[in-house]
Amino acid sequence: MKKQIFTLCTLGLSLALLTACHNFDADEMPGTTPTPTPTPTPTPTPTTAATTYSTSFFSLGGGTGSGSSSTFTDASFPASTSSATLTGVTMNNQALQGGMNFISIVSPVQYSKFYIGVDGQKGYWTYTPSASEVTQQGGNYVYNIPVNYGTGYNQDIDMVVSGVEQSTGNVTKPHKTKVTYVTSLSGDLNINLTFSNAKDVDLHLYTPSGRHIFWDDRGGTVTVNGKNYSFGLDHDSNAGCQIDNLNNENIYIPAELIEKGTYRVVVDMYENCNPSVSTNWSAVARYKGNVIAASTGANPANGVYPVGAGSGDMTTVMEFYIADGTATLSTLLTPERFVPAVRTDVGEMKHEDFLLRQEMKQYK
Repeated sequence: MKKQIFTLCTLGLSLALLTACHNFDADEMPGTTPTPTPTPTPTPTPTTAATTYSTSFFSLGGGTGSGSSSTFTDASFPASTSSATLTGVTMNNQALQGGMNFISIVSPVQYSKFYIGVDGQKGYWTYTPSASEVTQQGGNYVYNIPVNYGTGYNQDIDMVVSGVEQSTGNVTKPHKTKVTYVTSLSGDLNINLTFSNAKDVDLHLYTPSGRHIFWDDRGGTVTVNGKNYSFGLDHDSNAGCQIDNLNNENIYIPAELIEKGTYRVVVDMYENCNPSVSTNWSAVARYKGNVIAASTGANPANGVYPVGAGSGDMTTVMEFYIADGTATLSTLLTPERFVPAVRTDVGEMKHEDFLLRQEMKQYK
């Protein structure tokens, strides 16, 4: 009996020493299964009224100047405080999802800021131009307000714009413009070009494998693993100065055709259909719905073709790098699996004009 008691005491002392030395947690005691540590639930980013409005309709920004500001107010559009109506307003009355636009205002009145919204919708933007953005032309003040349509924009809208007079602080009656939604194709990679008036300004994209997507090679449909995917340029606006007033161009590539590497975006004034006026332009590249960081240039990229601008500048405006692309267009676009986009009649005329221009260059 004494031997049994001694043995039990010795075993208890050994277990006590072992426990003290190891310092077990409650769920680590010998013979127990550790309880897994729960993964904390991430706190979702709150959706603000400005984010919802920007996605469904538009936001402001990306202008050609510097120092301008825009703020969103989740309230009814400001009421006018005078009988004056904002005049001299022009804008592209057609818009693409995820595209851009310019509101141009030419007026003898100097304005300190503008209110821009959608008729019948709660919320509006306040745009305050910097002094460097306001120019003068023939005794008038000239304002250019950049508009960025959201990735969820998909309907016709009535856009309203009011001005706040700098000298009195009065708010004008709003100017209303019907903006028509134009269907465009989209992919995981989208590049959009918009310009402020009806000229033949072209968008070009060079892929990492050297594919050149533009008005004369607009892409097409390719078969990958038994499925068909389309890519390329889906709008060539005002081609050969056959005016359609869309003033937007769009290049799209689905995930299955995206290459790893550096892409280059070029903007070109192919034909200055009205050299007597200048042309603002803006280009933006989005990957998986987000504006992708530019490795050179800027994204969005903005510029101005001045009065009398010539043709054929082929200006590189940005480069960007995509790290997770898996395709190689040069190996996919074989005659067995690739069907190129068919040229329209206007596209065929522009192609013939392009060949003539190339021939004339050889003899200069």
